Amino acid sequence: MAKRKSRSKRRKHAALKALGALIALVCAFITAAPRLNLPFAVPTWQEIFSGVQLTELSQAAQQPLSVHYIDVGQGDSILIKAGDFNVLIDAGERGNGDKIVAYLAAQGIQRLDYVIATHPHSDHIGSMAEVLEEIPAEHVILPELSRENTPTTQVYEELLRAVSASGAQTIAAKPGETYAGKQAVLTVLSPWRQDDNLNNMSVVVRLDFGSTSFLFTGDAETPVENDLLERGLDVHADVLKVGHHGSDTSTGTDFLARVQPSFCVISCGKGNDYGHPNEETLEKLEKRGITPFRTDEDGTIVIGSDGSTLYCATEKSEQELTARRAA
Repeated sequence: MAKRKSRSKRRKHAALKALGALIALVCAFITAAPRLNLPFAVPTWQEIFSGVQLTELSQAAQQPLSVHYIDVGQGDSILIKAGDFNVLIDAGERGNGDKIVAYLAAQGIQRLDYVIATHPHSDHIGSMAEVLEEIPAEHVILPELSRENTPTTQVYEELLRAVSASGAQTIAAKPGETYAGKQAVLTVLSPWRQDDNLNNMSVVVRLDFGSTSFLFTGDAETPVENDLLERGLDVHADVLKVGHHGSDTSTGTDFLARVQPSFCVISCGKGNDYGHPNEETLEKLEKRGITPFRTDEDGTIVIGSDGSTLYCATEKSEQELTARRAA
């Protein structure tokens, strides 16, 4: 009888070792998969642990909330759609107006509740005048600039003329102000003070929908990030729009640790002259187990939410899915 028990224990021990080895192998495979260029999709660790589903663009866009990071090359343009609550954050460089207007039309957008021009750099407001000429907007949110910080560039003056002609109400961004639809709530977190670096005048907003949250940072750099932390503001978000196109001037280590994003999105142009995103920024994200979505590699990115689960899709994943179906 004693020998039988001993054999049974050895079998159990061997089975546990085999199971442990299999688990270790699977874990190693999941970790390495993003770098293997496999012909099939393998979920990443952030997808496994963050209640996220990779899906088709249409399914992501059909969720009660959808956030669209539109590929406008080296610039930002983001559509927030929550029922009849429509918000556009930035409109890319000049020459993107037709693309943005067509994209909004394809999403059934006939009017915008809010347009947010994060700061007066052309890669964020370049096509906003064109958009305002085609799609009615009720409110336009701008950073409040001092006389010294107010640019005299043609693109900024075009924006101001377009805002005036549109009849939209102009709102100076003030931290703590909220703008809400039936379920989605936008909260302004910054800017708090004047800065002659216009990147740091970026309107930073947090979006809450159910238990999911998104953070949009414009081109805000580490001094603004540190200011948000020192003020004890709630910057935690499931999805972070990485500041300044992934430049090393943003996404500080302490800020990233406080945000604790499950996903990050970097909006930048393919082969851009600035070297965005910076390798240092990518390494910070990699240390947290995050492989960012990138418009230069993935095209337009759509992240939907039903209030608890995120649904992620990209133009690239849609094209790959279509190709697999056709094969």
